[in-house]
Amino acid sequence: MAVNLASADLNLLVLLDALIDEVSVTRAAERVGLSQPAMSHALRRIRKLFDDEILVRHGARSVLTPRAERLQGPLREVLHRTAGLLGQGEFDPRRDAREVTIAMNTSAAFVVGRELATALAEEAPGMSLRILTTRDLSDASFTQAGVDLMLMSEAYDTEQPRRRLYDDEWVVVAGRGDLTGANAAQLLAERPHVVYESRRTLRPYDVLRGHGITPAVHTRVADTLMPLHLIAGSERVGLHRRRVAEVFARESPLWLAPFPFPVGRLGLDVVWNPWLGDAQFREWFTGLLKRVVGMS
Repeated sequence: MAVNLASADLNLLVLLDALIDEVSVTRAAERVGLSQPAMSHALRRIRKLFDDEILVRHGARSVLTPRAERLQGPLREVLHRTAGLLGQGEFDPRRDAREVTIAMNTSAAFVVGRELATALAEEAPGMSLRILTTRDLSDASFTQAGVDLMLMSEAYDTEQPRRRLYDDEWVVVAGRGDLTGANAAQLLAERPHVVYESRRTLRPYDVLRGHGITPAVHTRVADTLMPLHLIAGSERVGLHRRRVAEVFARESPLWLAPFPFPVGRLGLDVVWNPWLGDAQFREWFTGLLKRVVGMS
């Protein structure tokens, strides 16, 4: 081996993980129960071990060096595998006490969040859940935000393997009950729209323009749930994912109809952190998500 492990203090890896996550000597020390001087001393030893500064000052704050950012994924995998090696027997959700971090947009959280939290409390009472709602879903979330898995639309790219959680489709949504499948195209042409302002044009709006319909945009919003809130009970219309709109319509005056023209289907995929090596946990949690989707 290139490094003599007998000469390396592997306890430093736990402290390095805290430093990378917290990007602060003070917060890392609090997290692992050390004094700040003791953590500063550990950082000097870590710098010597990796021949890298790990944390550097940038103005008034600390930032990770490029090598420290690259270390986060492999380091987490090593620590997970070590914890499994020292653990007792097979993965048991009822005895596991990890925190599970999931990144998704607010619409996905609206569909699965409550049921997932409830199911997790019942089947794995020692686990906790951390949901990061964000528009910026990318593979960088695994190293920069400590994410275990993402729920990602098939419209977004990833270099990691993905498994379909559920299929979805575009629907027309309106705040009045006169919306039907027969008049959906007419209402889309005549009524003011509430539009989610995405980084890319939503595919159905391209399709509408291709059929000679130029939507009159009344309101633009930056949150995926706000169009439904602003449309409910009003004269306005919009386009949304069926699963989200159906959940929202249970408690709000909102009506749905199929999108009037052919347009590609949508799907939501599960994308796991490639550095999370606990295969038994991944399979169990993916199954839990699929059961939750059946209840939502």
